[in-house]
Amino acid sequence: MCISHPKNSMLVKLKRDVQLPQERKLQPMIQLDALRAIAVFGVLACHWLPKHLFLNSHLALGILGVKFFFVLSGFLITLLLLEYRKNIDDGKKDIGVTIRRFYIRRFLRIFPIYYLTIFLITIFYLRRDPSLIWHLTYTSNFYYSLHPWDINSHFWTLAIEFQFYLFWPLLIFLFPQKHLEKLIVSTIIIAPVFRILCVAMGLSDEIRMQLLIPGSLDSLGLGALLAFYNYNPHRAKTKKILCNWGFWLGGTLSFAIALTRPHIDPGLRLAIADSINALFFVWIVERAARGFGGILGMVLEFKPLVYFGKISYGIYIYHSFVAAVIIPNILSYLGFSYPNSIGIQFVLNSITTVIVAMVSWHYIEQPINNLKRHFKI
Repeated sequence: MCISHPKNSMLVKLKRDVQLPQERKLQPMIQLDALRAIAVFGVLACHWLPKHLFLNSHLALGILGVKFFFVLSGFLITLLLLEYRKNIDDGKKDIGVTIRRFYIRRFLRIFPIYYLTIFLITIFYLRRDPSLIWHLTYTSNFYYSLHPWDINSHFWTLAIEFQFYLFWPLLIFLFPQKHLEKLIVSTIIIAPVFRILCVAMGLSDEIRMQLLIPGSLDSLGLGALLAFYNYNPHRAKTKKILCNWGFWLGGTLSFAIALTRPHIDPGLRLAIADSINALFFVWIVERAARGFGGILGMVLEFKPLVYFGKISYGIYIYHSFVAAVIIPNILSYLGFSYPNSIGIQFVLNSITTVIVAMVSWHYIEQPINNLKRHFKI
């Protein structure tokens, strides 16, 4: 199975909480929602389209979608935490209250439809699922690093993000301010070192080595580093260097890897490709946060695409359940068989998933998100 992400996707509304100092304020970052949509549909293409297509065999859209979500999550969550840290340091906020409310707000966003989907899948599909306890505790990434994939396997990315949410606020709040940059850079370095060690020990499964959080810290960390430089205007020159490296080095090498992916040694690809792609995504996130201009800007501000980005968490959460349970049961009830055409399957799966995600967004997620007003930070 091709590995998915994303979504990310789990931070659909987080950017609305984020503000930079006046000198570097980002408004309103709607293009990031459009990029979420592109990333999550890359995941769908990875799961539902043939593996020999260029989109999957060379571009590896599923993996790229996952890594983009990680970079974006690292960026948005760190930007928010840095603002909270400033208020704590200035004596405006209590650290205990801030941490508690941060977790409550995050859990209100990610828990409801995650646990709803696990419940439904357990009832309708996997009645004796050995991975259930791992999903309930957001540790499924450990489970799937040792066991075969199943209908829930894409939840490994959500497990990694949840684990990141648990420890990252504590580090940002408690680590000495003058050493925060070193902390973030250290997290970035951990990932390629971890993957290189895995290769050296003969553990060269490109996907499974990413299931443990050390293997994905470069993507999360590079997003965090971009947030750090954005939040500190006096580091604008350093941020420019980072983004230039992201565009020229990350972009060039990402393109080269895409063209030659099937021919690159898996171990080498495991060791460096993720970091290179994440570096390129740093430039993309920064430019989209500021706002691309021209035709690209118009595309990324196309309202339907932006809307799909807003519901991307639901699309990511539900897509496997829709394809494996909802559609077959509906077709069976109506007296139809599942279509043989992969193209028709993809369109049917995608449209149904979007409809389910739309209903979820308006009737489950948004009402629950509104509860955040009781836990303002």
